[in-house]
Amino acid sequence: CHPQRATGSVKLRGVELIGKDVSDCIAAGLALIPEDRKADGLIHTMSIGENLTLANLWRLARGMHVAASTERTAVRRFIESLGIKVANPSLEIGSLSGGNQQKVVIAKWLMNAPRVVLLSDPTRGIDVGTKQEIYVLLRRLAEEGAAVLLYSTDYAELIGCCDRVAVFFDGRIVRWLAGAELTEHALVSSALNLAAETLH
Repeated sequence: CHPQRATGSVKLRGVELIGKDVSDCIAAGLALIPEDRKADGLIHTMSIGENLTLANLWRLARGMHVAASTERTAVRRFIESLGIKVANPSLEIGSLSGGNQQKVVIAKWLMNAPRVVLLSDPTRGIDVGTKQEIYVLLRRLAEEGAAVLLYSTDYAELIGCCDRVAVFFDGRIVRWLAGAELTEHALVSSALNLAAETLH
């Protein structure tokens, strides 16, 4: 049995992204903050600074080389901007707490000034204080004009962060929730397809 493939198109600023390679999607303004930062968001044999600039070498490079001073300036700027608690950017990424590692993952993509930010459970496994900092950052991104698409298994996170929520059931959107409708009860009942009479 072969899984059913999704069909359709994805355009960002008029640029079709289906079939494009990763570098084309990044250049078009797409960013992905994965659910598993350790497996998919960071390279643990690299330093904090190297992880921060990994997705931006094409911006920082002059010909085939990256100027060390330019890279240090960019790293310092984003460490300060996101309040990443780090003793030295040359230390390995594993020296940071989970919350600060997640900030590095986010900062890596913010260097590209993305227009669409995709996030999957972005605050899983981090402390409450850092969660709040990330929520403030996401709101700031939205206010600056970026589209922030957040997938989360945390109902409180969806209610607190999102302007509207699309609830999926059996591979399709069964309900949009926003404003006063965006409650935990509505999320749970829609996710279980128990509110068919109110779907729209």
